[in-house]
Amino acid sequence: MQKKKSNTNTKLKRGLKPYQLSMISIGGVIGVGMFLGSGATVKLGGPGVIISYALGGVIMMLVMFALAEMTVADPVPGSFRTHASNYLHPYFGFVVGWLYWFSWVTIMAAEIVAASTYMNFWLPSQYTWVFGIIFALAMTLVNLRNVESFGLFEFWLSMIKVIAIIVFIIIGAGVILGIGVKNPTGLTHYFGQGGFFPHGPRGIVLAMAMVMVSYAGTEVIGVAAGETQNPETSVPKAIKGIVFRTLVFYIGSITILVGVMSWNSVGLEKSPFVLVYQMLGIPGSAHIMNFVVITAALSGMNCGLYTSSRMLYSLAKSNQAPKILTYINRKNNIPTYCVLASTFFLYIGVIIYYLSPEQAFLYITGISIFGSMFTWIIICITQIYFRKKISFERLKYKAPGYPWTSWIAIISLVGVIITLWFIPEQRIGIISGVVGLIITSIAYFIFTKVTHIDWNSKDIQKGIEFASYLNIWNDPDNED
Repeated sequence: MQKKKSNTNTKLKRGLKPYQLSMISIGGVIGVGMFLGSGATVKLGGPGVIISYALGGVIMMLVMFALAEMTVADPVPGSFRTHASNYLHPYFGFVVGWLYWFSWVTIMAAEIVAASTYMNFWLPSQYTWVFGIIFALAMTLVNLRNVESFGLFEFWLSMIKVIAIIVFIIIGAGVILGIGVKNPTGLTHYFGQGGFFPHGPRGIVLAMAMVMVSYAGTEVIGVAAGETQNPETSVPKAIKGIVFRTLVFYIGSITILVGVMSWNSVGLEKSPFVLVYQMLGIPGSAHIMNFVVITAALSGMNCGLYTSSRMLYSLAKSNQAPKILTYINRKNNIPTYCVLASTFFLYIGVIIYYLSPEQAFLYITGISIFGSMFTWIIICITQIYFRKKISFERLKYKAPGYPWTSWIAIISLVGVIITLWFIPEQRIGIISGVVGLIITSIAYFIFTKVTHIDWNSKDIQKGIEFASYLNIWNDPDNED
């Protein structure tokens, strides 16, 4: 029998450039949460949702500072998952890794639901699910190429979003202030329909859940650091930049959105940004904006597939997922099986959209919220213990306000999770999150039992020999 060639390349390649890292983080943040989810947040909070986005931005900033400190000192594959294993306990690394992976694959499903929903602008709704399949296939092909191609593709998709948001803010500000238009809206929409807080403080608090979904994705910087050139300098720069740009883009665009149109006229049937251009009557602008929001959904989907596949790879490398998932394609340094396993959920999103197009988006995002917020909580807790266990001189970047800023973020995030229960469409987030936490905890304890088996015992060796004889003992480091 001819001996199989060994796949000696089991490491990811540092092929991402610093400017691509910044755009990848934008791709993870500015997606479905902004262009479609903003309709739900505005409905809940009215014009006062601006406050919700500002508070959410502060929480996001505190979490990113904690993540930057750990990532710069220890830029490892798996990022915060590996840090949680090393500085808290392997249990936390296992649980946060799997919940984060599940959160991202559900966000990907939400992105494909959003992209399919946007196609309603041009096509009858009964046909738009077909484009969901096309989008899923396209993103799979992009992620099966080398990481440089992924970074370049994501850079241009994110650039389209950034330019579109800047143009939207400029045009919207002109409409509000009366620059270039005859009938400026002024402050009418901010205070005219029930006041700035039409639902009171309760609306601001309830809107926080969907707001945090919008900000989820900034932590992608940590995951991508393992494939980034010069992470010690590029990661802090990227995090500072993404915090500033996200706050400007989100708070700026939402402020313009609720100033240009009445808060009670938005919904989830179309992107509020498209509705604004339709209302303004600028020829062709609504079609252009609809194209932009579709590219935004594809960008978020692309970023999600990258992130979830790398987290799955990290779990497999730590023997916390099937070993076959550690396979790296030698031609392009891509964890092929991890990409394909994560892609599966894109098609689940298409099926959910086909069965329930009206409620699919809110239910899927509800499921993803818990995993995202739980991940951020673990990042902050890990950073608190990380600082205690690492030499202070090793810290090339220090999170400001330690440990109080991390504790403020933890308490705030727990509060956001609790608010899910008071939003009927989002209540599934708590239910699925608790169930997921229980399942992953049970899986961890089963896993620890299995890994403590004496693999050198005679009975085990006989089983391995028999499995090898049947050719069912897969070795991911071998190629056919």
